[in-house]
Amino acid sequence: MKTLEVIFTIVLILSSISLTFRQRGITKINIFMLVVNYILLLATIISIGANWRMIPAYIVSLLLTLQVFVKPKSTIVSKKLSIKILKLVGIAVAAFGMFTLPKLFPIISFPAPTGEYSVGTQAFHLLDKSRKEFVVPNHQVNRELMIQVYYPAEKGTGQPSPYFEQIEALTQQLAATQGFPYIATTHLGLTENHSYQDAKPIKSNEKFPLLLFAHGMSLYSRQNTFQLEELASHGYVVVALNFTGDAATTVFPDGDRVDFTPIENTITFLNDRIKLWEQDASFVLDEVIKGDFDKNFKTIAALIDYDSIGMLGHSFGGATSTQMLVKDGRIKAAIDMDGGLYGDPMPANGPEKPFMLLNAEASINFMKEAYSQQPGNRDELFAESYLRNKTIEKPGVYTAIIPKTNHGSYTDLAAVSPIINESGADVNAIFKLINELSLGFFNKNLKGINDNKLEEIQKEHPEINLTLH
Repeated sequence: MKTLEVIFTIVLILSSISLTFRQRGITKINIFMLVVNYILLLATIISIGANWRMIPAYIVSLLLTLQVFVKPKSTIVSKKLSIKILKLVGIAVAAFGMFTLPKLFPIISFPAPTGEYSVGTQAFHLLDKSRKEFVVPNHQVNRELMIQVYYPAEKGTGQPSPYFEQIEALTQQLAATQGFPYIATTHLGLTENHSYQDAKPIKSNEKFPLLLFAHGMSLYSRQNTFQLEELASHGYVVVALNFTGDAATTVFPDGDRVDFTPIENTITFLNDRIKLWEQDASFVLDEVIKGDFDKNFKTIAALIDYDSIGMLGHSFGGATSTQMLVKDGRIKAAIDMDGGLYGDPMPANGPEKPFMLLNAEASINFMKEAYSQQPGNRDELFAESYLRNKTIEKPGVYTAIIPKTNHGSYTDLAAVSPIINESGADVNAIFKLINELSLGFFNKNLKGINDNKLEEIQKEHPEINLTLH
């Protein structure tokens, strides 16, 4: 809970006790309490925003108002024991609701990036005239994509960036694709991040490595804001792709909206669909290197060191990063965050480039369990993922398993509620570890910073079994 929400809730509880056990109706002290309550109510709405998590508090505020203004001259409260017990139970239930909902569904607030640079962000629209659209038939003629770019920016420029500009479309689709109750995600628009919309790119003679980011199937380009802002703050230009039709939602500048198109969750389908994602990633990289698709991108493009390009992704986006590392000579290093290695088989010698595979503990357990079952009586996706994981364990490859994590732990959505996380998971600590691993890896392999950061992480966190094969 936010500090102001805690203060508001405590004052409401104290007011409830006074109005139900001491004196009701219009009195000076009751009017004073109501004024204080409503000042705090307005303060929370103005500074944080009205949201469903605070519905119990809003209801209590209304009930207290009724206690004063319904029969305003009747100030006597009942002295009957049964009535007192009933009131006490009511206050306890209300207090439980007022504290529990905000705790179970907190407003997401990411730790401030630790790098020296302020972070700017802009969205851009790309049109590939060489490819027809087939994921969303009868919708667009050519393949269209949206990208979200994060970059080192001049301090004090730009406006605080919204978490997702079309937040209503996103929350609707997260409810549809991730199984969240719709109401449980409607406060995502209140998420506090640390990037600035349309901020001026930093004026610098230094060139920064370029990173492509690929989201998970049915998720969205900004799903790893906690990570992308951190990387940009340390001197990276990050281009996050939104894969039209396979993303939760895509909204183009003209307002045209494309939501997630259901897929076949089979190895055959996924092995085939990843080729589209590879084409999208290659197209975006082509456009970024040319740098002329939008006049506002040109000053960002001037920051990029095109000899130092990496890629990272989560889930299906992680698999895409792996394929791009192997197939595209421009990609020098890649990270796969809990992504099954779909697509073409890995070369016999592995990627032969710097690569890191980060897995969730729960995912690895599912893989092992599936693989241990008899063929025909097991989840073939997880069993196949287990086998493919083994094919990547080649010289030069890092692997790690982060304890108390599941598939969603590598995304912002882990911070939506402790209900969806593994027991005992410390989300902020997990985010910090993911950031340290990704930053240490890319600093070493794209910036040439040999500060032994990965070795230090290995010593500090032996539980993750960080291994260089």
